[in-house]
Amino acid sequence: MKKTLFFDFSGTLVRMRPPELLVDVNILENLSDKFELGIITGARKAETLNILNKLKIKDLFQIVITADDSRLRKPNPGLFPKIKIAAYIGDMRKDEFLAKNAKVPFFRINKKYNINQILKKILL
Repeated sequence: MKKTLFFDFSGTLVRMRPPELLVDVNILENLSDKFELGIITGARKAETLNILNKLKIKDLFQIVITADDSRLRKPNPGLFPKIKIAAYIGDMRKDEFLAKNAKVPFFRINKKYNINQILKKILL
């Protein structure tokens, strides 16, 4: 069974308005061979799925946890399902605290390290 690599959604994986993928789609496809891919976001389910569909990447994500799926909010570690998790990738302190609280490896996207550089390191 593959471990799951989780992403924060807005600002990490996509820019929401207008919808724009921040990750090289080829890297995502390569990651999906190695990991199950998931999203944990405070965005609404309909908006999240709409953007994933518009960007033609919905099928790459097996798990999508949105604000509509749980009363829990970041940084509550209960947001993570009880499965093997490879890492969580996000851009905010609350993402970092979520991973820390759940004892999950965390990669922070910032101006120094963009998402594609980090994902290439994970693929190695």
